[in-house]
Amino acid sequence: MSVDFNEKFNDKGEKARFMYKHNPLVPRAFQIFEFQDEKNSYEPVGDYTLLDFEEAPDITEKKVINLISIMNGKQNLIDFKSLTNERILYNIVSTDADSKQQKVIFRAYDGSGVSIENAVLTMEKGVFHEFDEE
Repeated sequence: MSVDFNEKFNDKGEKARFMYKHNPLVPRAFQIFEFQDEKNSYEPVGDYTLLDFEEAPDITEKKVINLISIMNGKQNLIDFKSLTNERILYNIVSTDADSKQQKVIFRAYDGSGVSIENAVLTMEKGVFHEFDEE
């Protein structure tokens, strides 16, 4: 009886639009999934790949958690600035009109010299309409 109650309770709960998982094929990379109502499942829509292998794995995952939180409209983020003493900058990379993906390059800046490439986020076009070309 309690199993039926839990199943009904979970069915009524709203699923987060986005979630992530470690990429099983690429070390220090994460797959991003979006919940598709028509399929009633999470489908891959992008990935986050670390470029700076000097970054601690737990910091990378905290960045991905924050990214997914922002994508889900949450504002309560993990504060890890004291652990890295860096600012995160980003650039949206232009792609040709035929490309089905949009890329964002994240850069880390510690206040000295120039920023370094930290990670790349690749998302399918159309997931965020603000990335789509008009």
